[in-house]
Amino acid sequence: MCGIAGILRLNSNKSSQKKSIKKMISTLSHRGPDGWGLYLSQDIALGHTRLSIIDLSGGNQPMTSDRHVLVYNGEIYNYMELRKDLISKGIHFNTISDTEVVLKAFEFYGTDSFSKFNGQFALILWDKKEKRLILARDRYGIRPLYILEHKNSYYFSSEMKAFDTIEGYQRAFNMQKLFEHALLWNTIDDDTVFENIRSLPNGTYEIYKSGKNPTKHRYYEIGESQCIAPPNSDIAMEEFTELLNDSVNLRLRSDVPVATYLSGGIDSSVVTYLTALNKKERLKTFSIAFEDKDFDESIFQREMVSQIRCDHFELKVNCKLIDDNFLDSVYHFERPVFRTAAVPLYLLSKEVQASGVKVVLTGEGADEILFGYDSYKELKLLEFWNRAPNSKLRPLLIKKLYPYLQHYANPKQFGLLRIYYEGFLKEFNNDLVGLNIRIHNNKVLSNYFNKDFKLSFDKDNILENIKKMLPDNFHSWSLLQQNQFLEMKSLLSGYLLSSQGDRMSLAHGVEGRYPFLDHRIVEKLFYYPDHFKLKAFSQKHLLRESFKGLIPDSIIDRPKMPYQSPDLKAFFRGGKLSEQAAYFLSKDMLSDFGIFDEKKVNRFIRKFDKGIPEVIGYRDNMLITFILSSQMVNYWIRHPKHHELDSRLKKVEIIDN
Repeated sequence: MCGIAGILRLNSNKSSQKKSIKKMISTLSHRGPDGWGLYLSQDIALGHTRLSIIDLSGGNQPMTSDRHVLVYNGEIYNYMELRKDLISKGIHFNTISDTEVVLKAFEFYGTDSFSKFNGQFALILWDKKEKRLILARDRYGIRPLYILEHKNSYYFSSEMKAFDTIEGYQRAFNMQKLFEHALLWNTIDDDTVFENIRSLPNGTYEIYKSGKNPTKHRYYEIGESQCIAPPNSDIAMEEFTELLNDSVNLRLRSDVPVATYLSGGIDSSVVTYLTALNKKERLKTFSIAFEDKDFDESIFQREMVSQIRCDHFELKVNCKLIDDNFLDSVYHFERPVFRTAAVPLYLLSKEVQASGVKVVLTGEGADEILFGYDSYKELKLLEFWNRAPNSKLRPLLIKKLYPYLQHYANPKQFGLLRIYYEGFLKEFNNDLVGLNIRIHNNKVLSNYFNKDFKLSFDKDNILENIKKMLPDNFHSWSLLQQNQFLEMKSLLSGYLLSSQGDRMSLAHGVEGRYPFLDHRIVEKLFYYPDHFKLKAFSQKHLLRESFKGLIPDSIIDRPKMPYQSPDLKAFFRGGKLSEQAAYFLSKDMLSDFGIFDEKKVNRFIRKFDKGIPEVIGYRDNMLITFILSSQMVNYWIRHPKHHELDSRLKKVEIIDN
């Protein structure tokens, strides 16, 4: 895994370009600590920092041919098969790297090559003959690529902090987009929370001809394959387990050690089981344990460790560790967040790096494709209520929605909860489906923004913008399929894989690999019947049934508990705000940054003068984390870190005419 950057500026000064691109990639050294390289011409500057995974000596970048130059971040897991295919067509290779396969595949197939890749990637490719630049990103947006247009030039980078090195430029929040992010946990389509910075959408490539405005092309969309569902659940389980096992096998291709993250949930347990099954060497696993028992899942982690007999590392996390490392974590995930869950993953990847491991397999993606999120259950409940308005099952169904939350099991709360969910009966089947509840819960943030921005909640506008990104066949799908599409287009790529996946692992030079996000699995399961995935309220039913008897029953049978860590508790310790949180939420800092209403924030903080209640609501946790992380993002914009490239690690420097 790597960091990539580029500057497209026709007829430019090479010396100036070299200085600029070196500054940009210096900010990406954590993504690629094993080496760096440059390509320069009068029109383009490309830079690369490398994390060596495959062909440790032969895969250095930028990689060139007679006509093309490539910088690429990611892994193509089926590169061996593609290489064999290209050799059969007369193509000669100089290395055994997947990078050369990407380059030669493009030269043979053109942009059709992107749909042949099974992997996670973002790439920048320069056509020297046509003066044409091509950007491409994997199907699900696992690897990032950002684009900035500034002063008649285009800048590209794996991370937005690279843009902070550009002379005369400073990132600034687009307040409307920041509010949109607050409501949805992400911005819509290719927007980001920053002015003039956008993200290349997943499954998309762009072509810049002669340095002019790009043309955008989509080569993939979720649900477009029209796969035929298996006739029964037995065949579905056989097909699914075969595909998942093959996906894990492909993701074990590496010239460096591979480990797994083990959370204690079914997703990571299944990935760990299959990894141990297919790996010749003794497996290493890494877990997070929490001092706070409300968040700790270590008992289930240890059951799995005992069964497969792996070498296990457990990181014990407390509230102080989260508070102490929140600012550095924000530096890496580069945008406001709503939970502190990324911080323990940031700390864990540091331990993985220290152990000498560079690659970890994890369970991300299972919740999206197997209906594991509670939004799927909420939609199913609302659909049933709408169909059977007089059913006496309402209290029972409410109780089963969130078995890990005390107030959902308390009969005294059923009246309030019933009223809450009934409020969505008129809109749950609009084009926002499961996002309706998320937006409703987050709109409270509108009260905390500085009133000078005149931000207001306009659900119809959000709905219209969402409609623009929906495929033509969207309304032919079930509500749960529609919800999967929106979860994968918003929460997965723009938030989870960013703040908890790519950024946190590569903050310490560790590559995350996600077997559930093999496109063959995603496409097959999309057209499986809904009840294969969510049977009654049994989430990820297909996964549980497929691995019964193979992983401990306690893990198979336990209700889903989302991965969480202490939020409010981490920042209020000993009856008051921690020193760091108090600094960023002080009157002076709030006034200086000007994002939030000082009085409203102060009133929120005073709610906890007498201590933190035993049961903390979603909104309080979300408010403190979003406001604090927004302040910290602005801090890093104003105080960017200074980096220097190690000249001893330079692998490539090519200067063209």
